[in-house]
Amino acid sequence: MTASLKTQVIVAGAGPVGLVAALILAKAGVDVVVLEKRAGLTAASKASTFHPATLEILDGLGVLTPMLAEGEIVKRIQYRTPAGPFAEFILADLAERTPFPFRLHLEQAQLTPLLLAQIEEHPNARVLFGAGFEALTQDENGVTVTADRDGEALTIAADYLLGTDGARSAVRDALGVAFDGMVYPHKVLRVMTSDDLDAVLPGVAPITYLHNGPKSLSFLKMPDCWRIIIRVPGDVPDETALQDGWFADRIREVMPSWTTPPTVLGRDVYGASRRVASHYHVGRAFLAGDGAHVTNTRGGMNMNCGIHDAQALAQAMIRALRERRPELVVAAAAERKRVAEEMLIPRTDRNVAGGEDWLQKVRELAASRSSAIDYLAAAAMLDMLERPARAA
Repeated sequence: MTASLKTQVIVAGAGPVGLVAALILAKAGVDVVVLEKRAGLTAASKASTFHPATLEILDGLGVLTPMLAEGEIVKRIQYRTPAGPFAEFILADLAERTPFPFRLHLEQAQLTPLLLAQIEEHPNARVLFGAGFEALTQDENGVTVTADRDGEALTIAADYLLGTDGARSAVRDALGVAFDGMVYPHKVLRVMTSDDLDAVLPGVAPITYLHNGPKSLSFLKMPDCWRIIIRVPGDVPDETALQDGWFADRIREVMPSWTTPPTVLGRDVYGASRRVASHYHVGRAFLAGDGAHVTNTRGGMNMNCGIHDAQALAQAMIRALRERRPELVVAAAAERKRVAEEMLIPRTDRNVAGGEDWLQKVRELAASRSSAIDYLAAAAMLDMLERPARAA
C-alpha cells in the first residue's frame, strides 16, 4: 500500500541543517515535511563549534538561550609554543560587528532536540522518522519524492525539495550531481579528557593551538571535558593511533615537559575530505550542508556553513512561494556554492596548512587591533552570510 502527502517543501534529513531550514519555513507559515531515515535524532556528533554568525540565526529561531546555558562560551583564541602563548585574540573585540562576540562549544546533538521541539509547535510542519528518501521525479512545477517509511512506500508531492542528508547524500546521488574533491592525507585523532589542562599549559584558552615546529596539537574546552585534537599521518593504522602509547608519544613530541599523558575519557579517529557539489540544484531540488560541501574540521566551519545554507535557501523558498519566482532559490543556491568554493574551502585549507609563514602571520595579526578584528571576523564567518544591518 502506498500512502501519499502533499506539502510545499520537503526536507530530507533531520540533522542541524535540515531542522534549521524546516523551522525557518514553519515559522513563515510554509507547509514542510522532514524525512529522516533513522528512528530518531542521532546522538553522533563531530561538530561542536557555533560561530557568531550562526548564533545570530539560532537566536532568531528561539533556541539560543538554552544553548548558552548548556555550552562553553569561548572568549579567547590562543596560539602558543611549549614556552608559552605567542598570540591571543579576544572575541569581545567583535562587539561592534555582532551581538554575540564569542564562540560557543556545544555538541550538535544538543541542538537538534531544541530545534525539533520548536518545529513540533507548528501544525504546518511534520517530522517523519523512519522515513528514508528513496527517489524523486520532477517537472517545472514541483517535485515528487518516494520514501520508505518503516517498510511501506510513501509518496510526497511538493514545490521544492531540500537535501540535507549528509556527505553520503541520497538526494545528491538521485540528482546525479558529482561530489569531486580530495581526501586529506591525514586523519584526525580526537581525545577527550577531564584533566585540568591549565596545570600543564598555564593560561590555556578554551580554543588553543599548540605548535612545536611542524608538530601541533589543538585544544577545545567543552562543557564537560577538554578535546585534544591530533593529526594522524595517513600511513598510521587507526588501531595504532588509538593506542595509549601512540597518543602519549605525540603529546611529548609537541610538549616535551608533558610527561604524564592526560586521563582519557574516550577517543576516536576519523578521516576528512574536501569536496563541493558540482551543482547545488537540479530543477526544484536543492542541496545544503554536508550534501553540498565537506572540508576539514579545523576551525569548526563546515556545520556552520551548512546552517547558513539552510537559512539562505529557506528564506529564498519563502519568497519564491509567495512571489512565484523559483529563480530566487536558484540564485540563493548559486551564492551559497560561491561561498563554499571561494571562502569556506580556502579558509579551512589555510587553517590546516599551518607552517612557519602562517604562524608569523598570526603574530603580526595579533599585534594590530584592527588586523586582529579582521582575522576574528573571518574566523567567526561574519563575511560568509548576508546578515541584516545592525542598528546604530
